[in-house]
Amino acid sequence: MLKKNHPGTSRGSTGWASFIRTYVLVVDIMEETFRQEGLPPLSWYDVLWSLESSPEGRLRMRDLAEQAVYSRSFITRIITTLEKEGLVVRGQSESDGRGKIAIITEKGRALRKRMWPLYQRLIEQHFNSHLTPGEHDALERGFRRILSAAHEYKQYAGLAAENPEETDSDGRATRRRSRSRPAAQRGGQ
Repeated sequence: MLKKNHPGTSRGSTGWASFIRTYVLVVDIMEETFRQEGLPPLSWYDVLWSLESSPEGRLRMRDLAEQAVYSRSFITRIITTLEKEGLVVRGQSESDGRGKIAIITEKGRALRKRMWPLYQRLIEQHFNSHLTPGEHDALERGFRRILSAAHEYKQYAGLAAENPEETDSDGRATRRRSRSRPAAQRGGQ
C-alpha cells in the first residue's frame, strides 16, 4: 500500500493505488454475486451490451474489442463461448466481406436484460451510494479527462494502429477510435 510519506510517492499515486484496489475489490464482489445468482460473468454483459447498443445489434470484432474494452484475443474467445450458448452468431462484414462480425441473438438480448437489474443494484450498492452527487460528478469529469488524454496519447504519440489502412505514412493513426463508457456507467433496461 502506498502511503503519503512513502519515498518516491508522487502526487496522485495514492489515488491511483486506491482506484486500482477499489476497482478490483468491487468487481470481485459483483462477479461473486453474479455467480451466486446463477448468472454469467460481467464480461458477458459488457459484450452483449456493446452488441445490443450498436446499429442492428452487430459489430466488427475489432470494434467490439474497442467498445467492450477487451483485447481482440479475449473477444475472440468470449464470442466463441457466447456463440456456443446461442447468445451471438458470427458473420461476415457486408462492407468488405473479409472482416468478421458478431451479431447478438434474441436469446442474447434476453440474457443481457435479465442481468441488468442485478448489475444496476450492485452499481448503486457498491459505487453510487458511497459518493455524494458532487463527488460523482468530479470523478466522472476527471475520468473523462484521463480517458481523453489516453486516447490522444495512443492516437498521436506515434503508436501504430492495428490496421495499416488506419495509419499515415509515418505509422500514426489517422482516425480517432472511440470507446464506450466503462461498464459500470452503462445503462440499459
